[in-house]
Amino acid sequence: MAANGKRIGLYATVGVTIAIMIIAAIFASGIQFPGSNPRSLALGTLRVSITDAPADLANLNVTVNGLYVNNDDTDSRIELNFTGATSEVYFNLLALNNVSQELSIAQIPAGNYSKIRLDVRAANATFTDGTTVDLKVPPGHIDVIINFEIKPSQETNLLIDMQPDTVAISNSHNLKPTLKATIE
Repeated sequence: MAANGKRIGLYATVGVTIAIMIIAAIFASGIQFPGSNPRSLALGTLRVSITDAPADLANLNVTVNGLYVNNDDTDSRIELNFTGATSEVYFNLLALNNVSQELSIAQIPAGNYSKIRLDVRAANATFTDGTTVDLKVPPGHIDVIINFEIKPSQETNLLIDMQPDTVAISNSHNLKPTLKATIE
C-alpha cells in the first residue's frame, strides 16, 4: 500500500512539473492571446523612404523583396506592403542622390519599434569602366537599427540613408552599406 502511495505521489509530481514546463514554454514563446494587448487596436501610419549620398560607382541596383519592422511591445515582426502593391521594389541607389523613393506606407499597431529589415533579392554594381558585377548580401537582408514610436492616429516618416561601401563592393563584391535612419 505504501508503494502505491509513493507511486501516486511521483506521478502527481511529474504531472505538475510537465504542466509548469508547458505553461512556461507558452509564455516564453511570446504567443499573444486575444485581448491581451489593448494597444494593438490603436493604429498609426509609418512611411518608409530611402535615399543615397554620392558614391564612386556608375550604378548600384538593388531589388528589395521584403520589408519588415520589429515591434518591441509584442516582440513580433510585422511585414510592410510596398507602395503600389508590388511584390518587390527595384531602384538604382545612386539615382537617389538628394531625393528619396518611397518604399511603403502602412498602418501598423501603435507602439515602440527598434529595427527595419530589408530583404534583398538581388543587387549589382556597375563600375565607371562599364564592368557590372552581381553583389552578395550576406545574410540576404539588411537591418537598420533605429528606435522609434508609432503613435495612434499619427503619421511617422522614417528615412533610410543608404551609402554604399565602395571598398567592399570592389574587393569582395559584397553589398555592405552604411545605413543611417532618421525620423522626420
